Amino acid sequence: MKNIFLFCFCLVSSFSLIAQEKSDTTRFKIGRHEFIIVESDTIEVSGDDDDGSIHVGHKMGDKNALTYWSGFEIGVNVPMNGDFQNSFSGHHLQTDPGNSFVFSFNLLEQRIKIIGDYFGIVTGIGFTNSRYGFKDAYTTLNTVGDTTFGVLDSTYFRGFTKNQLRVNTFNIPILFQINTSKYHENNFHVAFGVIGGLKMGANVKYKYEVPGGKESKTKEKGDYNLNAFQLTGTVRIGYKDFGLFANYNVLSLYDDGASELAYPFSFGASFHF
Repeated sequence: MKNIFLFCFCLVSSFSLIAQEKSDTTRFKIGRHEFIIVESDTIEVSGDDDDGSIHVGHKMGDKNALTYWSGFEIGVNVPMNGDFQNSFSGHHLQTDPGNSFVFSFNLLEQRIKIIGDYFGIVTGIGFTNSRYGFKDAYTTLNTVGDTTFGVLDSTYFRGFTKNQLRVNTFNIPILFQINTSKYHENNFHVAFGVIGGLKMGANVKYKYEVPGGKESKTKEKGDYNLNAFQLTGTVRIGYKDFGLFANYNVLSLYDDGASELAYPFSFGASFHF
């Protein structure tokens, strides 16, 4: 009889191992925690909540899980004066909010844990395209030496359908991030800190109508005495992979003395991956 029980036990164990090998999936429990091994990844699928609820967690050993920098951002871009007002005398700083946007692609992220999954420092890299659409349809951006200014050019037929300054920057953030949960599925997160930026290039794009009803466009690359650096304070909140952000650059858009002081302010939504 003992040999029969031993034979049955070995048979059941063999079937179990074969099934696990085919699916490359193994489940096991430690206390009230349940884990799944899918190939080489270990995922926690249940927590120790008093109500016995099930959670889908992040991959164990992934130190960048619950990190919210990588992704795509889109927002509205508005220059502000020293009194945090959108009021300027120069035509090149009078912008149309409906044609002034900021787009960011954040590609890499790294988190340094300080208090487990709940608090840490986040860094990474990203690229931003900031666009400033001029409010007046006849405004062109001009520079003479170390001075930058806007000129109303009435020689263009019906003005410009688009006259927009575009600035590209390379970014590195240093953020303090707070998570309310160690499970992505119900995590609210808050981050605050600074984003350092380096200008990579700039241009002004003009679109206008020529006699005959045809549209023409030109793109004029230049330095335009833009500040080579950015130092942006940022505040971010979100739930899972969706978030909201507000950025304020403490450095002026243009070099000191080249133009009125104008500090870019942007806000919008972020989508993380």
